[in-house]
Amino acid sequence: MTSSSPKVIEQVPLSFQVANPQNYGWFVSRLPQQHIDYLWRIINKKKGESHKQHLIGNISSSYVLEDENDYFFLNVLDPLARQYHDKAGGQHPMRQYQRELTNYRLGLDSFWVNFQKKHEFNPYHDHGGVYSFVIWLRIPYEHAEQNSLPFLDGVKEQDRKAGMFEFQYYDIFGRATHHGYRLGKDVEGVMLFFPAMFKHTVYPFYNTDETRVSVSGNLWLKTREQQLLDNT
Repeated sequence: MTSSSPKVIEQVPLSFQVANPQNYGWFVSRLPQQHIDYLWRIINKKKGESHKQHLIGNISSSYVLEDENDYFFLNVLDPLARQYHDKAGGQHPMRQYQRELTNYRLGLDSFWVNFQKKHEFNPYHDHGGVYSFVIWLRIPYEHAEQNSLPFLDGVKEQDRKAGMFEFQYYDIFGRATHHGYRLGKDVEGVMLFFPAMFKHTVYPFYNTDETRVSVSGNLWLKTREQQLLDNT
């Protein structure tokens, strides 16, 4: 008995569409110098109110900042939130609040500066509110030098995370996925703007006594009355 070759039938074109499930993303923005100068000015004017009790990690010092005349909210945060809403389409964190938007407006609820020393860190966490952000103002090291330290010998390249900032989220199969930022002086002035529920971590850095400085904050929905009280 001889086996016959598979029969080739006439090819019929198959039509299909690619389905790409939407997921949340984040914005990366390099701030203009005028906004960086403003942040340094309000940092230098800080009144000393500590923000450390609101942090989950191990950070030397953290202080509440005052957004004078809503400058940063009006010129940076509100425009980014509006663009996120437009560019993300139906997949944006404001969607769950559609019914409340007639009575509530987005506002800057918390605003602080972190001063981080070597060996300090923030474990995986998320923030309250609708949107959050981080801005790196001073990075006293380079990624390459941090991750070539002797104690990392033998560690796989993808697992060398000294001094990094990293997001964690889940893919369509339910697997934890990570996206990291290798920090160095080239990211000074860079801002990440993201949905507040995005989990993220800050890894410790080593071999320098200089301080890493970053600014963070959260945007919440507020009533008009709350916004008026905040401005009094």
